[in-house]
Amino acid sequence: MRLKVLLFLCLLPAMLFAQETIQIKGKVVAADGSPLPGASVYVEKGTIGEKMSIEGVVANYSLGTTTDINGVFSFSVPKGVERLTCSFIGYEAQQVNIKNKSFVTVTLQEAESTLGEVVVTGYQKIEKRKLTSAVSNVKAASILQAGVSSVDMMLSGQVAGVQTTAVSGAPGAPAKIRIRGTASLNGTQDPLWVLDGMPLEGTDLPDMSDTNVDELFSSSIAGINPSDIEDITILKDAAATAIYGARAANGVILITTKKGKEGKPLVLFSSKLSFVTRPNMDKLNLMNASEKIDMELMMAKYDDLDSYNYVTKKGAIGRLFEANNLWDTYRGGGVQALPQEVQSEISRLRSVNTNWGDELYRTAVNQDYSVNINGGTERSTYYFSAGYYDELGATVGASLNRLNFTLKGDYKLWDNFKLGVALYSSERKQKSYLTGTGSITNPSRYSRNANPYLSIYDEGGNYVYDRCAFV
Repeated sequence: MRLKVLLFLCLLPAMLFAQETIQIKGKVVAADGSPLPGASVYVEKGTIGEKMSIEGVVANYSLGTTTDINGVFSFSVPKGVERLTCSFIGYEAQQVNIKNKSFVTVTLQEAESTLGEVVVTGYQKIEKRKLTSAVSNVKAASILQAGVSSVDMMLSGQVAGVQTTAVSGAPGAPAKIRIRGTASLNGTQDPLWVLDGMPLEGTDLPDMSDTNVDELFSSSIAGINPSDIEDITILKDAAATAIYGARAANGVILITTKKGKEGKPLVLFSSKLSFVTRPNMDKLNLMNASEKIDMELMMAKYDDLDSYNYVTKKGAIGRLFEANNLWDTYRGGGVQALPQEVQSEISRLRSVNTNWGDELYRTAVNQDYSVNINGGTERSTYYFSAGYYDELGATVGASLNRLNFTLKGDYKLWDNFKLGVALYSSERKQKSYLTGTGSITNPSRYSRNANPYLSIYDEGGNYVYDRCAFV
């Protein structure tokens, strides 16, 4: 067996040489007809496998050549080969059919090389595969949601290591953002926002313990239209401080907005509608008016509760008994011993039965409209957008109305000098309620604590407020 293999290896060159071949000539040129010297012309290995005379042995070998200074090539190939492959640096490889041909002309097309995903880090644009810092990048188109008014709420649940928590459920309420956890116990924990390379001020959330809500209406990111955003990059690690200093200790959120593109004017219009349903108060299993009256009458029987003011200062029954000095009368003879006018008032209270959930909450329709125009030439591009956002909160009286305009222009004055101009304008009207622990006018608390036997309006048509609900 070894002797046969040795004999085969010795005779292989002769057998290959003895195979029937044909002479192929040709020329390799570019799309404009210019010759490509040094282009590779070869036969793929898989196309010239030949079964040899020895059983179970197949010979695979490579054939090829390069073009001369005029782009011309010539070499011999086995007769059974039907295709040649031509390649050149900077051009797309191409296969050509040579069946029944002795001369072929191959035209190669230039290769269009495209960069991978590019990340903006604040001082450079770099391919993501070359980046060593902890950076996350998201396209705005992939996280844009109907009914979300601000960019901070858009990031909720979208980026690993970024925690977004809504301060309240009011329309336009800011979000508390923490990048890679809490960095400070006493100092600010909010990240630095950067819009098109410009650090923004006034993005820290206010201290609600001082009931200072003015800053809620003047946050510098609140007026940005999410439809104008191209992408968002989040710098998470300490490398961000090398760019922006100590302000970046809690992370940096870079916002890149859209720009004009070279070409004919392009007009885009978008419209979004979203719905907010009324909260279901039935799940709280609150007492109705009759049940609340029965509870107050039961508590009024026990004189040991008087010292705690549970009865004398809370509820309509306590106010009735206190005003008419009926505590002993009721405790001695019950409801039947009370004067007729007091019994009638108690019956009236049982019949009111106000559903505060239906009165303070609603099903709301939110609207979002946006239009943008962009275009330009090789020397200049422009981008203009206008947006209108109207959100009616589920709570009656809470709303957000925003109108914003954006105008951007980029001008190439010289080959190595560009000028960019951007103008952002926004007007916001926001209505809400205090949501702190001491805010007794909060509808969420009032709807659960106000007495169901309280009428909404008095005889004069004015709103009635249950001042004893939180005493």
